Amino acid sequence: MSKYFCVIRQSLTSKLLLSCTFILYLTLATTAIATYKSPPNPSSPRTPTGSNSSRTNECTGNEKTSLTVLAPFAYVGQTVSLQPTFAWFVPNSQSRDIEFSLYKYVNGKPHQIGKIPMQSSPGIMTFSLADKQISLAVGQRYLWQVALLCNPNHPSEDLIASAEIEVVAISPKLKNQISQTKEFWKRSDLYAEQGLWYDALTETLNNPQNKASILNLLAELSQLEKEASGKVTEPNHKQDLDQQVLRLQQIINAEQALK
Repeated sequence: MSKYFCVIRQSLTSKLLLSCTFILYLTLATTAIATYKSPPNPSSPRTPTGSNSSRTNECTGNEKTSLTVLAPFAYVGQTVSLQPTFAWFVPNSQSRDIEFSLYKYVNGKPHQIGKIPMQSSPGIMTFSLADKQISLAVGQRYLWQVALLCNPNHPSEDLIASAEIEVVAISPKLKNQISQTKEFWKRSDLYAEQGLWYDALTETLNNPQNKASILNLLAELSQLEKEASGKVTEPNHKQDLDQQVLRLQQIINAEQALK
């Protein structure tokens, strides 16, 4: 092999690598993915959270997925929004009545402050309190629940999933960073780094064209729930965490299949 040929091949290889690197940079720049971390010193749920949708009935639809709230179970998910957005996954394609309920803790017990009826649609559904002009309070913890009404004559067959949410004050630094950031993925990343699950997820859900960010957040949460399950000794809580890990993975697989 001649020296001249070697130089040409080296030059072409360098240009190819440079081109690939540039393309990769552009791809990452336009589809940046946040890394979600659990909040510092998170609160433990007061009420058992989870889902009863692991059982089989006419409402389950695809056996590989189930009704699932997109929220942490190992600890109470946090938000800095007074009108946060809630998200959950509906497995079946048939539209059914669904109820979103919100509870405020009073003297340690949940008291309902709102119930909103709606129609289900398959995949990820969202609901923002801004739609009903309902506001939460900083320093308060709430329980939220979605119920898929499978059989009006047999309420016991409803599929129910729930989680808790805590409203925390936003730090001046984060508030300033968010106000100066236009790109949704950068805002999502800022929220995710601070353990603000609901805010990070809301930013990604408001921009569904970047599905990679949504799926990555779910994968990050699934991994954190899995790690937490390995440290839990209470059997029921461990079971809830293991089921949530499985459900989140199933949702990721189902959403990837739609690409």
